[in-house]
Amino acid sequence: MRKEKQFLLDEIKEHLNSSSAFILTSYLGMNPNLTADFRMSVVDAGALFSVVKKRVFLKAAKESGLTIDKKMLQGHIGIIYTGEDAIAATKAVYKFKKENDKLLDVLGGLFEGKICLPDDLKEISKLPSKDEMRAQFLGVLEAPMSGVVSVMEAAMAEVVSCMDQKVQKEDSQQ
Repeated sequence: MRKEKQFLLDEIKEHLNSSSAFILTSYLGMNPNLTADFRMSVVDAGALFSVVKKRVFLKAAKESGLTIDKKMLQGHIGIIYTGEDAIAATKAVYKFKKENDKLLDVLGGLFEGKICLPDDLKEISKLPSKDEMRAQFLGVLEAPMSGVVSVMEAAMAEVVSCMDQKVQKEDSQQ
């Protein structure tokens, strides 16, 4: 194997092994400006977009212990290596796909160690992001505490109200 191809193979293997997930895409007819926009949306989600050759990718996947079906890879192949938040990267890909349906097609990917079909990835893109899940979790934790504080404030207000009424009653009797 030539040095250039070996370098590409090693680079793809390194990305596959260091990424928590990846998304395989097929693209056709994307102009440079649109490609740059797509790359930036993926980078903003904490991921990396790379164009790969099918044979080199299949060899790198095999050497990394992944089984990828050749039939799944159609057209020009691009791969999105996700960072820590695979859901955010998946959301960015499907948002771009929705805006540019004929130019980008999701072929499949890997999520939590399992090969996923495009339908699976579409469902993953609908999940809340880590920040949204954290906010929902904090809301769940905060709700009971807010209720307890409200009940305690109401109880204190009733005690103060009773004391005010007693003082007013005594003042009126004098």
